Amino acid sequence: MSQENVEIVRRAWEAFVRHDNEAALALYDPEIEIDVRHEARVGGGVYHGLEGVQRYFRDYLSVFGDVRSEVEEWIDAGDQIVAMVRSYGRGRGSGVPVDMLEAHLWTVRDGKLRRLQTFATKADALEDAGLSE
Repeated sequence: MSQENVEIVRRAWEAFVRHDNEAALALYDPEIEIDVRHEARVGGGVYHGLEGVQRYFRDYLSVFGDVRSEVEEWIDAGDQIVAMVRSYGRGRGSGVPVDMLEAHLWTVRDGKLRRLQTFATKADALEDAGLSE
């Protein structure tokens, strides 16, 4: 089952990258929780539901004038998947270049994305998932 979970997260990621919101949102549980309190970016907090997903991505994209992201590594942890995400861009207001690596810890339940937590380090995400480096 866990390889299926990796594929669910990967499909949602690919839909996000190609700006296919309908395909991405179809993979989210309506009760999704996005917890970004541990991330390196400005802001933070917790977003709830499909409207929260849309608000999270709007907030994320509002920080950058130009951004692209890629997953450098997928780590299968059963019902949880760690994605090591590298984002490149420029600050919208400052123009400062950004090259940032962060860990996304996804929880998949019943074939849907149920929770996303972001962490500044791989070690923190693995620890939260009950794994170690």
